[in-house]
Amino acid sequence: MPTSPQNKREAILEAAFTQFSRYGFRRTSMEDIAKETGISRASIYSHFDNKEEVFRSLSAFLHDRALGEAEVRLKGTESSIKAPLQVSERIASALLAKINPFHKVLTESAHGSELADENSQRCGDLVRDSQERFQSMLTQTLTSAARDGEIDLKTAKLKASVAAELIYLGASGLKQGASDSATLEKRVRNFVRVFLDGMT
Repeated sequence: MPTSPQNKREAILEAAFTQFSRYGFRRTSMEDIAKETGISRASIYSHFDNKEEVFRSLSAFLHDRALGEAEVRLKGTESSIKAPLQVSERIASALLAKINPFHKVLTESAHGSELADENSQRCGDLVRDSQERFQSMLTQTLTSAARDGEIDLKTAKLKASVAAELIYLGASGLKQGASDSATLEKRVRNFVRVFLDGMT
């Protein structure tokens, strides 16, 4: 069965992720990405003009995937879940789905710092858009939780949007000094629990 252009594009981005993680942005070439994908360099150029476009497209792809997973977690619609999750568990899981993939690159790749710098320089607009979209989803979750009596925003004297911003920024800061995913997960879950305890 022929591979669709969209599937080939995603295969290229997955291969680029592997190469960037292994060698960093500067040392990775379009030829490296082509070899990792298993296609010709000409085929790569039929989808992307240059390495910089591959990098930005990869960043957008990873952000979209993380946001999709975070949305599933916020809704508590994972197929493996038997009973409804409390709002604190849904929010903590969504935060981890949003920030942990990028934290893993930073801590597990020898080129994590370089990739973070390149992402900041080349993809700052994508990062901001992703943050705003996540905070919007989180605001909706908090609003629904307040309506259903799970939390009390009035007690905390916070609007849902302000609480969402504080939760996201607070959790993002917990990446600092977290040497692995397990440490980050423990920090995030404790942080969310303590934060939402102030709304009950």
